[in-house]
Amino acid sequence: MFRIITPQNRDTYRDLVAAMHEMRYRVVVGEWGWEIPGVVVGHEADQFDTDQTIYVIVQNDAGEVVGTSRLNPTTAPHMMSELFAGCCDLQPWPVGDDVWECSRFVTERSKMVDPVEDFRVRCRIGIGLTVCCLDRGITRLTWLTHQKFYNLVQQVWKTEPLGLPRRDDGDWAWIPAVSSIDAATLDRQLDRYRNADAIVEAYMAPKLAARRGRVA
Repeated sequence: MFRIITPQNRDTYRDLVAAMHEMRYRVVVGEWGWEIPGVVVGHEADQFDTDQTIYVIVQNDAGEVVGTSRLNPTTAPHMMSELFAGCCDLQPWPVGDDVWECSRFVTERSKMVDPVEDFRVRCRIGIGLTVCCLDRGITRLTWLTHQKFYNLVQQVWKTEPLGLPRRDDGDWAWIPAVSSIDAATLDRQLDRYRNADAIVEAYMAPKLAARRGRVA
């Protein structure tokens, strides 16, 4: 379902990690248009890809990397402390051995056959993150994401904002947040994975109805 790449097993999965960075470049730089200081063409990485970083990687049936996310300890410099501290205007970002930061949640939609596969890949990343947290005694994850994804995460992880939404130059409103992780979280994620077809159908129905209305 997923692979968890840790500092202890990274040498075993060196080729897989390289493919993950290549996929991140195609999406983060090629599709999203992010400007990453010092990025190497074809290989997206930044100062928060460190020796301590843990990766969750999802592959398709052909072995291609189609989804990933990373975890970093908050006891070391991380994105929230170094880049987004000013966004936490409701409460300070938490720091501790049991608090890690989640970032670079990326899927390559062009490799998905349909929205259900995309949904399941996202579920698999989330399940991998939760399993990793439960195995390592991590009870909370901090992260920064856009408001739409924040609303979806609340259906799975008990989540509260660290700051008010802030709009960028486009249409996104970004929110710093913290989520609690426990065994019930994993149960909810597994249920969503099993019910992917029904969930995607319910999500897509209003959009399809609106499209039919415009055509009419």
